[in-house]
Amino acid sequence: MNTKRVRDFMAHHYATVKPEQSLAAAVRIIIEYHQSAAPVVDAQQQLIGVLSEADCMRATLVEGYFNERVALVKDQMTEMPDTVSPDEELSSVSDMFLKNNRRMMPVVEAGVLVGILSRQDILKAITHELDKQ
Repeated sequence: MNTKRVRDFMAHHYATVKPEQSLAAAVRIIIEYHQSAAPVVDAQQQLIGVLSEADCMRATLVEGYFNERVALVKDQMTEMPDTVSPDEELSSVSDMFLKNNRRMMPVVEAGVLVGILSRQDILKAITHELDKQ
């Protein structure tokens, strides 16, 4: 798997959310697209954060319990998330996933979101290699 790159297995079709969206709308998008997190992008597709399932759960529990104002993505997202380059080797990225307990990582090139890589994408790469044997 050392010669496999992120670009070979990253997802090109995925849902993103905008910082001004309501958290409720973002939750619906994450559920609809079966993602563990959604990249938060601006109008130029620049990555500005990530909104995870855990972020959503934390915020909706607090919002529901305290009956606070409507939460927005920008108030709940993780800013400056870890990212990977499309040219990185999958083996090193796999280590990052395990060490940092990540489910998904944005793939960024020159500051622009070009894909996402999930644990399942890495598992697909492993099975692809096993199938070749």
